[in-house]
Amino acid sequence: MAKQVSLIKLEGNVGDLSFFKSKTIGFQARMKTGVSGDRIATDPAFARTRENGSEFGRAQQYGKLLRDLLRDVLFQNSDSKFSQRLASRFLKVIQSDTKSARGERVLTPQNLVMLQHLECNDRTKLGDISLVPISLDYDRVSGDGILESMGLIPHLNIAKLQGATHVRYTIVLQEFNGDDSDQRPVINRSSYISLRENTPIDLQLVANLQADSDRSVLLLAGMEYFQLVNGAYYPLSNGQYNALTIKRVYVP
Repeated sequence: MAKQVSLIKLEGNVGDLSFFKSKTIGFQARMKTGVSGDRIATDPAFARTRENGSEFGRAQQYGKLLRDLLRDVLFQNSDSKFSQRLASRFLKVIQSDTKSARGERVLTPQNLVMLQHLECNDRTKLGDISLVPISLDYDRVSGDGILESMGLIPHLNIAKLQGATHVRYTIVLQEFNGDDSDQRPVINRSSYISLRENTPIDLQLVANLQADSDRSVLLLAGMEYFQLVNGAYYPLSNGQYNALTIKRVYVP
């Protein structure tokens, strides 16, 4: 690899040379490498590459669609790598299609169960901060999703976070078929729960969807930390320690 030593600082491409700036070394130049896009798009030798690329692109599209639908709950409850993890899961879903030809495989509802237990914020898991079992269920007939934690003692059963005074639990129901018919989620959040509370409480959250047995339903559960200041609740650490998980997937 060549290093530029003159006063002329170039960035970009000139013929077969690529000029760029390294943070540690400075301006450098190197020969272009790799295969041209035109060859990848037409050469039979790259058929497998095209097939993989097509399915990977489809997985990214599904991931973006779901992230857009869930953006209200992901805002303070996801990390910077969530989009990559979600696309990776969707790729597995697509690759599990046993009917379509390679490169043309698509999402099938039955395979969406592969999204179960995917953490939206990989830095914090719900089970690590809510220290008692949480019961979750979804009734396909009524369309009711339920989150319960009976006898919860916040002072003892919720992990402490410096500066936090309150928490809030969330349940989310999201229908998902991977097309334009998918509607925004139904979200229900608990009241703010004081972390100083020593009296047992029965936590129950219900979210209701219009029941449709032909559609897949994702059930997400999470918890957020807040600090109470002068009557207002403020999220802590930009949501770094909040948890949100795709806990269950109900398929047709």
